Amino acid sequence: MESLKIYRNELKNTKPPKYKMIGIVSEIILSEELFKKNIEIKSFLSEVFNIEFNEYVYSSRTLIVSRTIRLIEKCDDKNYIDYKNKLYKYVVGKINYSNFKNNNTFDGWIKV
Repeated sequence: MESLKIYRNELKNTKPPKYKMIGIVSEIILSEELFKKNIEIKSFLSEVFNIEFNEYVYSSRTLIVSRTIRLIEKCDDKNYIDYKNKLYKYVVGKINYSNFKNNNTFDGWIKV
């Protein structure tokens, strides 16, 4: 989850190079920490890229990555910026959720 903070900082740029976006998306999709099962990636793709693949694609993470990379490579500038903004919101949401989940109400009260 620490890498999400690095991704967030990279995505703050107005228009990061495509190779950075491809790398970030690939790392996110291949992360078993974020997605335990391949089918969970479906919600990520629909939220960020507004795409759905056939069911057989979700049987292989490398196939999902290749299709998504192809989408990023072929998109125009307007769609690229839109994808970047949605991905930034997704990463920030995951960071906030993990901070909320790991935050204990007694943190700071009890010293170990």
